[in-house]
Amino acid sequence: MDPAVTENRSRPSIGRWKWARALYRRTLRLRHGLWLYDARLRVEYLDGAPLLVLPDVFDGIRLRTGAFLARTLEATTVPAGAQVLDLGTGSGVGAIRAARWAGRVVATDINPEAARCAQINALINRLEQVIETRVGDLFGPVQGERFDLILFNPPFYRGQPRRQRGWRDHAWRSPDAFDRFLDEFPAHLREGGRALVVLSSDNDIEQALWAAQGLNVRTLREQDFVNEILTVYEIRVGDGGRGAHEAQGHPL
Repeated sequence: MDPAVTENRSRPSIGRWKWARALYRRTLRLRHGLWLYDARLRVEYLDGAPLLVLPDVFDGIRLRTGAFLARTLEATTVPAGAQVLDLGTGSGVGAIRAARWAGRVVATDINPEAARCAQINALINRLEQVIETRVGDLFGPVQGERFDLILFNPPFYRGQPRRQRGWRDHAWRSPDAFDRFLDEFPAHLREGGRALVVLSSDNDIEQALWAAQGLNVRTLREQDFVNEILTVYEIRVGDGGRGAHEAQGHPL
């Protein structure tokens, strides 16, 4: 498929085994709820790379989405010496993977514990010369900077994070994080740059992607896990700017 053409495709498999998907989805949400109260320190592995996960940090390997996005990264998606931004880095799984090829990775998170966790993992994997961690909301910590590649595993659900669940609930809920990302990321791309975003079929935010103007979108990777379909989208700025959408919407 021509990457300059925004996809206009349906999800035919979502309707299959509807009852099984609903059951698995409930199980997954229960698992997520239990995770929010799990205060244990853990060590996860992504293709042999160890990652320490602090108690108040989103575990993108255990909960799949971070690892799914990270495994999309390879020599063809991260050009040698590229400048990479990993937004909402969590434990740093995307940053660690991108650092195999990148010249520099900036890993940011609104959660101070997540930024600290990513910094620890950069040290554990001896990548502290490549990975820099910063604390802040979305593009706040990188004002005026541009990147060849931006990675984002956004909060999938709309709403205010629940204070009683601590910082980790910011990984699940935000009233507008994805909308602000779509509006702001073009200003932080270098010429020819792109963003990679992972989304679950169980989300409240995907329609914002297809409603945005002037973005060229294509699927890089997709997998059906029965309870959800995970998709990594490549997003570029259209030739016509923010007002030139190539196709109308994306049927959900």
